[in-house]
Amino acid sequence: MKTLSPLKSSLFAILASSAVLATTVNAEPTDGGCDFSRSEFHKGDRMEHGGRHMDKRGMHRMFEGLDLTDAQKADIKKLFADQKAARADSRPTKEQRLAHRTEMQALMTAPNFDEVQAKALMSAQQEQRQAQAIERMKLHNQIYNLLTPEQQAKFKARFEAQAGKEPRG
Repeated sequence: MKTLSPLKSSLFAILASSAVLATTVNAEPTDGGCDFSRSEFHKGDRMEHGGRHMDKRGMHRMFEGLDLTDAQKADIKKLFADQKAARADSRPTKEQRLAHRTEMQALMTAPNFDEVQAKALMSAQQEQRQAQAIERMKLHNQIYNLLTPEQQAKFKARFEAQAGKEPRG
């Protein structure tokens, strides 16, 4: 195996460290001209969602440029807190999650695959995700109804402008 000269290894080290630094700097969230700080509604930048992390700026961006009053901010903060409490109450226990994982693993490692049982497991997951999506939509509706007619018009205009864009993902 060929070894690198001291000059090449130093250049490689500098390049690697600058790449790490650049990613760290670019990963910092920006304010984006919003009326309030992100931490006002959310702690941290990501939330657990099906074993993955999801960026929370989606909810935050709903309010950009709407000039929310302090009362509206307080009401929205309360709605978020209420939703978080409801989610915590409906979350399956650690034992239930472990049992589900064990059931899926047993299905995948069985000598004969049971498609009916697999469909039943997937159906239960889809129902749970659908219920969560409905709860998020209810929350969005409650927040929308807290807005003044002028704020609602701004929100609708921005939403319609986004509707024509290519979806991310």
